[in-house]
Amino acid sequence: MAKKSARALAAAEASRTPPPEPPSRVSVNDLSAKSCLTCGRVITPRAKWASDWGSIKYCSDRCRSSRPGKLVARFSQAEKHAALAKYDGCKVKGDEMHVDVELWVESVLLDVAARKKEATLDDVQQQILVLLKEAEVLQESELEQRKAGSDGQDAEEATWTEDERRHPLWKALDSAPGLRERTRRAARRLALGITHDSDPAQTAITTTESGRIELLQARKTLRTVENLSFAKGTLTVRRKS
Repeated sequence: MAKKSARALAAAEASRTPPPEPPSRVSVNDLSAKSCLTCGRVITPRAKWASDWGSIKYCSDRCRSSRPGKLVARFSQAEKHAALAKYDGCKVKGDEMHVDVELWVESVLLDVAARKKEATLDDVQQQILVLLKEAEVLQESELEQRKAGSDGQDAEEATWTEDERRHPLWKALDSAPGLRERTRRAARRLALGITHDSDPAQTAITTTESGRIELLQARKTLRTVENLSFAKGTLTVRRKS
């Protein structure tokens, strides 16, 4: 009896092996909303993310590229920068000061909330500007030129000149999404209790039970990531006792 070739044997074996099961499809309806680790807004399940939902940590490419810890402003240290160093996120390395922008904003926010009763996020933003002026990071003329640019008066020229001479810390704070939204997203993270750890498990934090602060709108406490995501206008911030 003739021996079968190796190719024939392999073909026979393959014919007896059942075909692999097709990958199971995950229904969007079976997925729960989660929180973005950068902006603290809700991430709604989408069909294109369904098969990899467990690893989704950010709601957009912008949030992924500007995640906490990613943006660090570096500049020459000087005595006038002492006011900045009182807050978390500042480190002195040789002759340079390194500022983790997101951590620093959070630290200023917590300080304002602790010192001022019924503080608002506008108060936090104002305190940041005060600190920058005290440290000579931000000049009044820069704010005026920025306003002129936003009013449409030689906007491109004003922006170019401003970028050329701006201090690295101010340039970082004012970069997209801008100081106002940077302050608000820091507040959302603190309200939810999201840290700078990029562990995907943190995205499951969707209530403010573990947060370090409370955010209120019209005296109503915002308690879920959905509430925080769609809150507009003036927000009051309180430190939790």
